[in-house]
Amino acid sequence: MTRIKLIHQRLADADGLPAVLSACWEIFELVATIASASAGESPDMYPAFTFARGAAVSGRNAIAFAPSMPPVSDEPEQRPLKPATDVCEIADALANLATAVSIRLRESAELAAAAGDRSACENAAGEAERIAWFLAKGNS
Repeated sequence: MTRIKLIHQRLADADGLPAVLSACWEIFELVATIASASAGESPDMYPAFTFARGAAVSGRNAIAFAPSMPPVSDEPEQRPLKPATDVCEIADALANLATAVSIRLRESAELAAAAGDRSACENAAGEAERIAWFLAKGNS
């Protein structure tokens, strides 16, 4: 949960489109990793985490082609994550994070000068909304 809070703060502090895109890339990567690790922890949540992981990969791929996306580090993920708290709490935290991503990307799309950046932000925002929907309380 600490990583989720830290990356949420990084998104809030991001200044400028490249910083927003970079933070969103990391968030989509984190969501995919956590969703993958959490899917097997609760049979009832398996579909929600599996679909959220797919949306996270699609969101990451959408911003990968944004002209303003800075180069991404080739460093592998630090270590596989094992859920440390209740999977429902994790799902709720990821849904809230995804909602923040969607809002920030939609705001960035409105301000983006390049059509490629606008399109990438809009597409990725849609995937973030899907993540939030899959993981929100009452949808799983």
